Amino acid sequence: MPTENKLTAKQQRTNQVNHVIRIIGNYGRRFFFNQKTNCYACMEVDQRGKIWFIDDYSSRRIFTHKTNWGGRWRGFSHGGTLRSLVEGFRDYIRTGEPLHPGYLGPERLDDSNIWGYDIEGMRAVREQAGVLPVFRQAITEAA
Repeated sequence: MPTENKLTAKQQRTNQVNHVIRIIGNYGRRFFFNQKTNCYACMEVDQRGKIWFIDDYSSRRIFTHKTNWGGRWRGFSHGGTLRSLVEGFRDYIRTGEPLHPGYLGPERLDDSNIWGYDIEGMRAVREQAGVLPVFRQAITEAA
């Protein structure tokens, strides 16, 4: 059992990740948002410190940690790129190590992004989510 301080820190990081998920769901193709049920996906931490993803479409609670029985994510309604992002979110919640900002709509060679978000939507996601502690911040030199 993790200590209460560790669980509190994980819960704070989970809240930050859920904020990022809502930002992603508000723009472009609206990943992690189900318009039919008006529901966002989210992450949660149980009492043991294990991290779960609640899918927006299937409403299934998905265990995000690697397992000995194959690690299939039954009920996950998104593709591999977003699964990698969720795994990055899990690792951030678990360790506190921020993600590289390149996780937000990875760029293609033709100035588009792999998520298929429009330019304005992708810019908004990167500006709003990129400043949160979930992502590494650019180091600015003191004048």
